[in-house]
Amino acid sequence: MKYLLMTAASAVFLAGSAFAQTSPDTDTNDNNMTDMMPGIDVSNAMIDGNKITGVTVTSNQPAYVVIHNEGEGAPPASLGHMRVEPGETSDLSIEADGELDPASGITLMLHYETNDNNTYDFGPGSTDVDTPAMGADGPINVPLQ
Repeated sequence: MKYLLMTAASAVFLAGSAFAQTSPDTDTNDNNMTDMMPGIDVSNAMIDGNKITGVTVTSNQPAYVVIHNEGEGAPPASLGHMRVEPGETSDLSIEADGELDPASGITLMLHYETNDNNTYDFGPGSTDVDTPAMGADGPINVPLQ
């Protein structure tokens, strides 16, 4: 009987210790990150050859900043992208696959990493993964001027 009581007391103690390891600060930080409004700030952005520099991104989950060209009127293709982690990332330099023409309708769009494989997969035939992040007015898609 003593053995049974000691085993039960040990189990309660260990369960209490494991519960105590879950910090309220961790839960609060996770909630703050989830509540963070995603966005892209291009007020300091510049196009330099095949790069866009000076971009600040805020995301509440892992995401990609994707360079699009909307000047053609067709669904925008990805010209380049860069992964960002949750939080604010400043002074990004995003490389494109080729030379960028500032007059061609270049935009930056935020896409969430949705399939946990750490590669940007959104595109023709694959529009259900790594989908655009949505803001109050639709997809977060900011033109460079």
